[in-house]
Amino acid sequence: MNIPSTVLSLSKNTLGHDYVVGDIHGNVSRLFDQLEELGFDRAVDRLICTGDLVDRGPESAKAIELLSEDWFFSVLGNHEHLMLSGLKHGNSKNKMTWLKNGGEWIATSNPADWPRWFELLSALPIAIEVELASGGKAGIIHADFPGYDWQQIKDFDQYQLEMCLWSRSQFKQGCEDVVSGIEAIYHGHTINGTMNGSAGNKERSKAVQLGNRFYIDPGVYLGAKFVIVQL
Repeated sequence: MNIPSTVLSLSKNTLGHDYVVGDIHGNVSRLFDQLEELGFDRAVDRLICTGDLVDRGPESAKAIELLSEDWFFSVLGNHEHLMLSGLKHGNSKNKMTWLKNGGEWIATSNPADWPRWFELLSALPIAIEVELASGGKAGIIHADFPGYDWQQIKDFDQYQLEMCLWSRSQFKQGCEDVVSGIEAIYHGHTINGTMNGSAGNKERSKAVQLGNRFYIDPGVYLGAKFVIVQL
């Protein structure tokens, strides 16, 4: 299964606020609790996720159904890609990798729901760009951005797109390079505390900034609170 190169552009939100959240991993109820604390208004606000909606938490099906909500958006994560590749397209290697890394919840699901889930997940873009009130743009992409200018993403090949889903190289290197053509890029995938060794929930529940990249996956499935950033 080829990784899509689609970039979704969201125009400026003139009615409410835009927020970006790290990987959900099937923890929808906990997400809703934090959104309520923030005063999130589904009528005017928007929430954009860094991907990995499914696996490792108790509510993967509910997380997929969020994609049918007008206020919710997400990029493709490596867990969604593994699910589609293994379950829909029959890639046995990816299916086994997925099942070993949180996908076992599918065994208790209703196969009649799968076509709808495949439709929702197949429509996920590799990246989302959001117009900010300042006139600039923020980018959301799951794992990494293997380039120096945001506009390069339109010409990424499959190897580069795979890095967008899987790579941790920029984070591990502590790369402070600034990606041009974008105000900020928000990533999930890599748990925040891993750059400086193990960290407690409180420390992980903060964004880690490197250049104009922000890493906002605290490892919610490990007990940390979501990192939710207002754009």
